Amino acid sequence: MNQQLEELSGAIINYEVKHHVTDTDLAFASHLSVEKIHAMKAGTGACTTEEINQIYDYLATNN
Repeated sequence: MNQQLEELSGAIINYEVKHHVTDTDLAFASHLSVEKIHAMKAGTGACTTEEINQIYDYLATNN
């Protein structure tokens, strides 16, 4: 996993722990699929720059 994906994964995990939410909750709230959230956390699959920006924007806005 490259550094950028590791940072994204860490940010998602930290958010979920801090706010006591699941991947499903985060997916629903951020308008991304659960599968996409799983892929981002695992550092697998293809995520577009738009999707990465979308999750970072959501995390920043709702932190």
